Amino acid sequence: MLSEPKIMELPGRPYLGVRKIVKIPFGTVASKALADLKRRMKKRGIAATDAPFFRYNIIDMPSALEIDFGLPTERQESADDLLVAGTLPAGRYATLTHTGHYRNLIAANGALLDWVKAQGLQLDTHPSPAGDVFGCRLEIYPTDPKVEKDSSKWVTELAFKLAD
Repeated sequence: MLSEPKIMELPGRPYLGVRKIVKIPFGTVASKALADLKRRMKKRGIAATDAPFFRYNIIDMPSALEIDFGLPTERQESADDLLVAGTLPAGRYATLTHTGHYRNLIAANGALLDWVKAQGLQLDTHPSPAGDVFGCRLEIYPTDPKVEKDSSKWVTELAFKLAD
């Protein structure tokens, strides 16, 4: 199930993440990256301030995606040999909420992209030899599937930064 898309103004938010280059499907890579991230943050005494997210930095379909598997933090933290430190940029975002199994997220992403195009909006993106580079393209995961076993109740929030 998809909510109606809308435009939201989002604040900048610092985060720590694990950057990976992956191919679809990447579920086991994602769960391992988030587990490594949580373990490393706990060891450093850093708490997450919100839900985990996937930040799609570069998309070169169908060959590869560069993704930061991340968690927001209270303040800017330092990177280390595993973790990247970044900031989710402030700005206007096209958003929608998907409720249901993750296997339907490709269609949900497509629906938001179609809506952006139909509204005459432009994403904060540019082409490069590595693929399409995004200013900020997020999937946010407020539902923990280890806690909520019913996949029909899983919530994923999509937020794609719009060009200024």
